Amino acid sequence: MSKECAICGKTKMAGNQVKRQSKWVLRRTNTPRHPNLQTVHMEDENGNAVKMTVCTRCIKKMKQQ
Repeated sequence: MSKECAICGKTKMAGNQVKRQSKWVLRRTNTPRHPNLQTVHMEDENGNAVKMTVCTRCIKKMKQQ
């Protein structure tokens, strides 16, 4: 399964995982943040059924239209 939205092109982002001890920050490690991707059956221009990997934000936008 691809890690990219087929409509908007959203991919993983970098974030920090922060380890704390009471008041102080002990360590920061880089952590990848992945978008919420779902496999959806859609129709293309010709009316053929196609499987696409789409983020949930794009799915919401398509339901509103």
